Amino acid sequence: MTRRDPWNAVATFHVNLILTLSALVALSGCVEKSELTQAQRTQVASYVRHEAPTPQHPLDISFEDKILLLGYDIEPATWRPGESLRITWHWKVERALEQGWQLFTHVVDNAGQNRLNADADGAIRGIYPPGQWRAGEYIEDVQELTLPADWSSSQATLYIGFWNGPHRLRIVRGPNDGDNRARAFSIETPAAAPAAAPQPGRPAVPSLSVGRAATPPTIDGRLDDAVWTDGSAPTTAAFVNTMNGSRAEPVAHARMLWDDDNLYVGFEVNDDSLKSSFREHDDHLWEQDAAELFLDPSGRGLNYFELQVSPRGVTFDTRYDSRRNPGPIGHADWESQMRVAVVTRGAVDDDQADEGYTVEAAIPWASFATGSPAPSRPTPGTVWRANFYVMDAREGGQRAVAWSAPRVGDFHVPDRFGRLLFSDANAPAPTAGPVPAAAIGAPSMTPAPSMGAIQILPRLLEQQLRGRQRRVRQQLDSVTMRDQPQAGETVPGPDMAP
Repeated sequence: MTRRDPWNAVATFHVNLILTLSALVALSGCVEKSELTQAQRTQVASYVRHEAPTPQHPLDISFEDKILLLGYDIEPATWRPGESLRITWHWKVERALEQGWQLFTHVVDNAGQNRLNADADGAIRGIYPPGQWRAGEYIEDVQELTLPADWSSSQATLYIGFWNGPHRLRIVRGPNDGDNRARAFSIETPAAAPAAAPQPGRPAVPSLSVGRAATPPTIDGRLDDAVWTDGSAPTTAAFVNTMNGSRAEPVAHARMLWDDDNLYVGFEVNDDSLKSSFREHDDHLWEQDAAELFLDPSGRGLNYFELQVSPRGVTFDTRYDSRRNPGPIGHADWESQMRVAVVTRGAVDDDQADEGYTVEAAIPWASFATGSPAPSRPTPGTVWRANFYVMDAREGGQRAVAWSAPRVGDFHVPDRFGRLLFSDANAPAPTAGPVPAAAIGAPSMTPAPSMGAIQILPRLLEQQLRGRQRRVRQQLDSVTMRDQPQAGETVPGPDMAP
């Protein structure tokens, strides 16, 4: 006679009961239903216990007296660049959370920069998130994290916590950073790579000339003003696959202008199915169709900005002190005060075939005067780092394209942002002499121009000296470059990564 493991029977029954109750609540319209296969239910049961564990490294961190972090197990004891670390977080559920709560894990270097965002890593996080946990349960939350190959710190510090939209669970007991991230532990990272070690063969990032607008464009979503079409605003090459830089869909381009008051941006997106149900400012636009702009005035991944516009003209904006810091979505209280207009070629959220949409936006320079280093309005010769993205919701999921491919599964990669060169065809030609430090990013904070800026500035001098010829050349370049890869980038061929 085969004996049944009493724990497996109880755990399986309990998980099935949870799923049944969740389904009934979903049918009543209270929460969304989570559809799990029988294999997933069995997998969940293997991570849920009703007896207290004995972690290798005990902790006592309380999140609003609802969830306790009892400790963690790690293997191995040190973590080398490019290698994996297995972590098992041990949680006790004292009181159930509301639907929508998720876990986050941040890996921070010695400089305090968030280098790795591992919110979704781990089986339990995807199929049985904290919003479904039940009082009395002990949860084993297993993660496999890989330390970036270019890691340059002597140790890594791991922060963990819970988020739901812009909210985090408060930490009422235990070590934390003051922003409701629990400081779980630090681990040695020996044999780290040199901080400035170049990556052989790494594709170059693209550059875009941002011309000064003689007159402000009308923000109507059409991009048909003379300043958009007279050569002052060259168009980017077609956006590419975010993982490998190959040609990809949807086909999208961007262009930019500036004047004393605003930064202007235009997107042109070809999309045969326009999807965006969001109606409120700062909704999670990136979950459906959206055009996105990242701006890094310092060029160092410090105090950078993220702005999004949906096909409905709804906006989202936020600011980050450093890469994904603070998480999960930065300083969402920052307001760009941007004015936007969108023209769609089709109707959003219907069953008919569409053609795409055009975005036109004006962002006042005054809105950027915050954070550290606080950027100032650029002058001719200034270089900012930036990237453009387009998110596209499809029946089978979501796809994305980028101006400069980050080549990892994260859009927040400032060192892969392209370069914006601010220019003015009517500005006096600069005199010969050393390149001032103020030419790159925030003048008071950047001690010297980057190599990318040094390579770009001679071209700026030529543009300004030639005057009218510059406009003709830009028009020709924009036609030639529209569907061509940027210099130094490798295009693998017609096959695209999914």
